[in-house]
Amino acid sequence: MRIITLILLLLSALWLPGCGGDSSDLSNERLIASFVEGRTGIWVSGSGPVTQLLGDEAIGGNFQRFVVRLNEEILLTVRHSLDNSERIPVERGDQVAFQGLYEWDARGGFVSGTHNDPSEPGGGGWVEHEGTRYD
Repeated sequence: MRIITLILLLLSALWLPGCGGDSSDLSNERLIASFVEGRTGIWVSGSGPVTQLLGDEAIGGNFQRFVVRLNEEILLTVRHSLDNSERIPVERGDQVAFQGLYEWDARGGFVSGTHNDPSEPGGGGWVEHEGTRYD
């Protein structure tokens, strides 16, 4: 039983591409698989074009919100904390990369926790836009 647990821990560590690393190697595969499987509460990385700018949200904190297209079927809302980081000058059509905590919903889900937090995997989350990392 202990060996199985160790193997599962090692596999999950290998399955966290991009956590704390360079955003140039990001893949949306883990994020898309999490959506398809209905998984929630996991750390993911991804990238894509911004398709829509949403209004700020002030529930549980202050958040900048925008939608990113992961593939032809899945749109993801990014909830970027304005209490813990600065506003991102993102526009519709811009490419962004991100790391954060994924929460599933039937529309594609959302990513939050896109700010520096040493207690989280990889030191927390971030959003990259036009060569600048916002964390």
